[in-house]
Amino acid sequence: MERIKINDKTLIVVNNEWVLTNPTEFISKRKNNKSIEVIEKPLSEIKYESNYQKIIGLNNVEDFNPELAIDFEFVKNIDPNKEIFYMVDGIPTHDYRYVYRRLISKKVKEINNLGINQAIAIWGKREGKNGAIQIKTFNKDDVVIPIIIN
Repeated sequence: MERIKINDKTLIVVNNEWVLTNPTEFISKRKNNKSIEVIEKPLSEIKYESNYQKIIGLNNVEDFNPELAIDFEFVKNIDPNKEIFYMVDGIPTHDYRYVYRRLISKKVKEINNLGINQAIAIWGKREGKNGAIQIKTFNKDDVVIPIIIN
């Protein structure tokens, strides 16, 4: 862990679920933890043209608190440079940064990409002109059952 080099083009993914929003602090606190497995993940996991040069996976992280993390599903599927209308848990916005901040520590339940025609039919020409992305998250009361696929 102590040899991990981090910059703004490095994505740190914990337990294949969470992307760290402050990886330097997280790694400095756990740099001597020998049980954490460090792997390099393929850049192809990001589904759009991104600036990331490296994805580092940290596995076997015990008692991880996602307080300062964002769901990996969101990061790998949503292009921050695409101008689009977002509907996050019923809240509308065009601001990716707002969506990012809102999703910190929340587990994504579902991401739906709507084409231009669908988005215009639902929200009108102004909001739906570039399509839309609907994001639903789990409520605190929802039970999340992890599925492990080997």
